[in-house]
Amino acid sequence: MYKSSGFIRPLAVIVTMMTLVGCTRKPQVLNPARAPQIAMLESVAISSFDGKDGPLFKSELQSMLMSENKKQGIFMVMDSPQKAEGVFSGQVIESSVNNRTYSKEVEDCERKKLFGACKEGTKRKYNVQCLERTGTFQVVFSVKKVQTGEIIYTSTHAGNERDTYCQNQSSSPIPEAAILQKARAKALEKIRKDVAPYYTGGGLSFF
Repeated sequence: MYKSSGFIRPLAVIVTMMTLVGCTRKPQVLNPARAPQIAMLESVAISSFDGKDGPLFKSELQSMLMSENKKQGIFMVMDSPQKAEGVFSGQVIESSVNNRTYSKEVEDCERKKLFGACKEGTKRKYNVQCLERTGTFQVVFSVKKVQTGEIIYTSTHAGNERDTYCQNQSSSPIPEAAILQKARAKALEKIRKDVAPYYTGGGLSFF
């Protein structure tokens, strides 16, 4: 006689609950660029970004703009400010990683039985050393019209990234360079929403 596998019953319960509760997929909404005076430019170029990691941020900004141009057909990215209608430039205010070490108490057991429960009398508590890394990136972003020399937009954008590693973990701590790259990516995402249309929404809605 055929016996259903163990996961069929829980799956049926989940499907039934979703049917009773009701759910629908939220549509994605395309939002206009938050800085329309930038979005109206037909061509842009990137000048310099001063400060620590400024050249690196400039390169990542250029890659992001070229990617958006391919996906959405926004303004052309020129290789020279003289050929562009607008010029992006800025100043990196902060690009740093703060390392904090501390100790914390953890609980473990030397032997485990079925389902991961500790056998009686095998629990132990001990201290492990931990490292918390916090990356901070902050940049002043400005846009100038080439023809008039007018600054049509300026804003400060920041990105922060945090990672915690303890000695009892199997993985390794994230390198400082990778922490900073993630922090820069968060600041870049804010600039992307300033200069190009972006989507919000999506996912499931329950009722």
